[in-house]
Amino acid sequence: MKTIDIYTKNLAELIEQSAKIDILVIKFRQSATTEKLACNQELEVLRAKQQETTKRLHALEGHNSNIWENIGCGG
Repeated sequence: MKTIDIYTKNLAELIEQSAKIDILVIKFRQSATTEKLACNQELEVLRAKQQETTKRLHALEGHNSNIWENIGCGG
């Protein structure tokens, strides 16, 4: 798999995780105390996944310093 494909996949995961976190934060603010505990636990899991995905993206950036230039060229 090309570096650009891996990068694109990880970026899509990061965007999806961020959207899920945003939804949970809204849900958290509107929920009762017992629901907040469940939301908080889910937020912790999603934020951990988000951090891992971010680390993978940074590793890919370091792997290929021309990745941003290659995105426009299709890899």
